[in-house]
Amino acid sequence: MTGWIFAGRPSDRDLDGFLRRCDSHSLSYDHVGSTLHPEAWPDHKMYERSVELGSGEPAFAAAADALRAWACHRGIRAKVWPGDAPLVEDTDVLVLLPAGPLSIVVPDRIVWTLDEPDRFGFAYGTVHGHQEAGEEAFIAERQVDGTVRATIRVDARTATVAATAGAPLVRVFQKVALHRYLVAWQADVARRLSA
Repeated sequence: MTGWIFAGRPSDRDLDGFLRRCDSHSLSYDHVGSTLHPEAWPDHKMYERSVELGSGEPAFAAAADALRAWACHRGIRAKVWPGDAPLVEDTDVLVLLPAGPLSIVVPDRIVWTLDEPDRFGFAYGTVHGHQEAGEEAFIAERQVDGTVRATIRVDARTATVAATAGAPLVRVFQKVALHRYLVAWQADVARRLSA
């Protein structure tokens, strides 16, 4: 299975078919959980960015609700299929990335989740067919002083010939995507808090 490139947006039927095929494929990397416990993987070069989202229980609840709604992905104009996919371990999702007149569809699987009094988040990992191999984590944490911090952490490497050939561009895209994820997360939390 490979990531698909479509002219325009793929149909719901195409996406459902692709999603069904994900279930029979394994993860494409062996460091599951590295974004939850980066200290256990000191030899991995991870990208990480954090921002403050507010303070107190309302900000923490809004941060968690934004993740459940896949709000971060709006920052890179991506859509998640299905759009109501629950944040439950072993759930397969497709991320649809617009690329001019094309859509790139890549498969991922939720590999861990957090739902604790002061931490909420998840990571999805790549299944075979993704252009990268690794995982991406989204974590909201309420700190001792009440500040709510959003962190996005990526531990991935290129996995296809095309992605390896474009590795410098892939790294730039990762850094830009992390920034835009966080901006979208902040905006969504602010909207929820002002509603």
